[in-house]
Amino acid sequence: MHRIESPHNEGLKEIRELTKKAKKRWEKGMFVAEGERLLLDLPASSLLQLYVQEDYKGALPRGIEKEDSRICILSKKAMESISTTEHGQGILGLLRFPKKEKPKGDLFLILENIQDPGNLGTLFRTAEAAGVNHIFLSRNTVDPFSPKVVRSTMGSLFRLPFSIEEDLLSLCESLKSAGVQVFALDLDGKKTHFQAAFQGPSAFLFGNEGNGLTKELSQSATEKLLIPMEGKIESLNVATSASIVLYEAVRQRRYIKEEG
Repeated sequence: MHRIESPHNEGLKEIRELTKKAKKRWEKGMFVAEGERLLLDLPASSLLQLYVQEDYKGALPRGIEKEDSRICILSKKAMESISTTEHGQGILGLLRFPKKEKPKGDLFLILENIQDPGNLGTLFRTAEAAGVNHIFLSRNTVDPFSPKVVRSTMGSLFRLPFSIEEDLLSLCESLKSAGVQVFALDLDGKKTHFQAAFQGPSAFLFGNEGNGLTKELSQSATEKLLIPMEGKIESLNVATSASIVLYEAVRQRRYIKEEG
């Protein structure tokens, strides 16, 4: 355990760069997570350094003792210089990127060019709640390790395996070859999500908030689906759409089987 008083400390300068620059995060394989609730359940093995404000009274992450050499005590000014929120909680972790995991299971989410950090965070939380096994992200999706995304996932980022994919078209072909049905949510869909069968291995494609899926990716799907809407509503938020469809999959997989 050591102490830092000055906001100008070189180590803190690197933390500030990691919070602001995606390129720096990917070069170093490190990112920053802030807040007691977010850090409480993180895998202790992923923690490189824990920065704690001198008057912090909250809990430490599980598996981390007060004498842990990774803990660094910061003055209030030093902590304010690296905090990513206006009213920080006085605890911030420097973490290594999670290890890449080979996709397993039979329920997947594929996201193309999602740009809003809040949307991506909600998609992670919803996917975890619905039992998704793996999330595939296109390279042009917002950085999942940006502070806003990390914060909005509320810890799902640490628990749900995901990967950055260079070629979603090739990914979809590989999934289909493995027996996975790939469903694209598209306004051009001829069938509603209520009419599709999700009991088997399934992957769901969702696209950019403003433009939806690219034509090529949408056409690569096994089926195009739409969510029925009344009134003058033409579209729904991507995170809302994913929630609706994923929970239809939950209903079909869990409750129809139980009722039958």
